[in-house]
Amino acid sequence: MRKILFILIVISCWVGMAGCSDDDNKGPDVSFRRPYYILPASESLNVEIRLSEPAPADITVPFTVAGTGEEGIDYSLSAHEFVVQAGLDSAIITITPVTNMTEGREIHLTLQEVTGYVPGIYRQTMIPIETKSPFTSSFLSTEYNLYTEMEVAALLHIGGREYTSPSYDISIPFEIDPASTAVLGTHYEIEGGEKQFIYQKDDYMARVKLKFLKKEEGKNKVVLRLVETDNFMISLSNNRAYITINGPVNFDDLVGSWKFKEFSSKDYVTSTASMAGDTEGVKNLPECVATDILVFENTGGKNVIRTNKLTGDLVNYFCDGAEVTVRDIVNEQIYLPSEMNEWGLHRSVLRTDFSKVNLNFSPDYQNYAPAEVDFRILEDGDILEVRIVQYIPLDFLQETYDYVSDPFYTGDRNFDKNIPMKGNYTLSYKFSRIED
Repeated sequence: MRKILFILIVISCWVGMAGCSDDDNKGPDVSFRRPYYILPASESLNVEIRLSEPAPADITVPFTVAGTGEEGIDYSLSAHEFVVQAGLDSAIITITPVTNMTEGREIHLTLQEVTGYVPGIYRQTMIPIETKSPFTSSFLSTEYNLYTEMEVAALLHIGGREYTSPSYDISIPFEIDPASTAVLGTHYEIEGGEKQFIYQKDDYMARVKLKFLKKEEGKNKVVLRLVETDNFMISLSNNRAYITINGPVNFDDLVGSWKFKEFSSKDYVTSTASMAGDTEGVKNLPECVATDILVFENTGGKNVIRTNKLTGDLVNYFCDGAEVTVRDIVNEQIYLPSEMNEWGLHRSVLRTDFSKVNLNFSPDYQNYAPAEVDFRILEDGDILEVRIVQYIPLDFLQETYDYVSDPFYTGDRNFDKNIPMKGNYTLSYKFSRIED
């Protein structure tokens, strides 16, 4: 506060000397509306000029910029001249703070000569720049899998508040940690080539994209580490991201036996449906038992699923011997409790088409049809996540299905209007690989 008072005293004295003009000057004048402004740390500022009478035609009023503040670093200007439109007596430019981290900086604007006008009382204005606190940077998530390409995301905080929707692009530096076994440029590449996250204007997280180049035994780990600078402090916990290079995956990566581990989306689906009012429908969600085993194999040149080792509810959905066609690897939002903080960061899934499933997911009602089923291969290929996205439930979530499949439904239909349960009601099950 003492600094601001001192600055205002200096401004008052400066303006008192700079604002004097020749009393004999006649004619309309042009002046800043105020002798000083203050540029907030994180908000834009409008600076205004006034004419003593409305402009008879469009008038351009140029100005010079000085001061200790650095344009493009501490602030940016929307224009380098004011344009007063015919019939009006004022105009504004906008000053936006950028990486204004250095204390004691200010901007001086001085109006230049305009034919037919004389300088008014405030030909100059001074603008002290409030400083931002240093950002604290952290990774949004610390575990990733690289199949073909993927994004790693970082967050910024100021104090205890998450910083989102910046008014300008921000670059957050990182480096490759020596713990990495994969080699940049050999096993993977960074899109754009720069070791920095780009926090784009109006976004709510910073991102960098990695692309797969080559898979090699023992060289499949990438560790990214945030860098501390004058502008960025780093989180003491989420300061590294661990990326496993899986490379492109296909049906061969599914082949084998997988034992049930957990119903990973149960809590999220239960919570979401219950909040929507379907409290009865969540009581009978399809469960697996500890001895359930899924088998994928190649038989007679066909990729098929075997269900004879299932005794839990998945046997009511999957059909023994159904053919599996691999479509492609896509990036999607993952709806799981452990990853809901990643809103906006998509993960890679393997999309497949099954020739036959029981869409009704019921032992008593059969509605056989082709369906999409998605997979994720996690933890160096030791965990298979089965993602059931296309189903028409009869024994559970009946109200939910009726609601989201209504043609007049305007809520979050997530990915595909033809697959209404996909997203918030994806049924995700994890299985562990059984070694031969």
